[in-house]
Amino acid sequence: MITAATIPARPVVRATSAALLTILTTLAVAPRARAQETVRVPVSTDSKLWIDGTSNLHGWSCKAEKFEAAIELDATAAAQLAAAPPKALKRVEVKVPVKALKCGHGAMDDNLYKALNADQTPEVTYILATFDAAPGETKDVFTLQTQGTLTIAGKENKLAMAVVATRLPDGAVKATGMVAIKMTDYGIKPPTAIFGRLKTGDEVKVNFELTVGAKAIANALEQR
Repeated sequence: MITAATIPARPVVRATSAALLTILTTLAVAPRARAQETVRVPVSTDSKLWIDGTSNLHGWSCKAEKFEAAIELDATAAAQLAAAPPKALKRVEVKVPVKALKCGHGAMDDNLYKALNADQTPEVTYILATFDAAPGETKDVFTLQTQGTLTIAGKENKLAMAVVATRLPDGAVKATGMVAIKMTDYGIKPPTAIFGRLKTGDEVKVNFELTVGAKAIANALEQR
């Protein structure tokens, strides 16, 4: 027996189906929307990265002739980068081909590549995960206390370091820093040269100057 109470059943089913479709559509679109919240900006070609070390004979330095580095910025904050640069930063990723490190001496280069197991692990990588802006930042200079992950010769370690960022007159931002690490912490035997007469010290200092241009940021924002 059909009563008045049972008549609305079919519209309710249609309404429920419509609501479910709306929820599923929202869930499908949400990841895409989140992906658009950040922009990826490559560093300028004048950026630098190098390693300084010691030995029983003299100090040494190896420069990365090429490397890849990109910075992910919050799209909304990046659009107002001049007002609040630290708030825009989300992630930093750096990749250095081991064989792009040049020490100015062929034998030293070869020994370094061997020590870093370049054939099996051809890249040194660093990923910045979190950071805090240090107190006392100014409009054009600010210090970040960062936490990240450094992977060398296939071994990964957490790494903390201070990074100083400076806003340049043209609107670009330059980040500079130095961190001391021990090769043995990454399972690396400090390399030698000159038939073993030159023995490098365990500790090395990784230095960098990474510049992000205002134009590169603007282009990334336009392309998102």
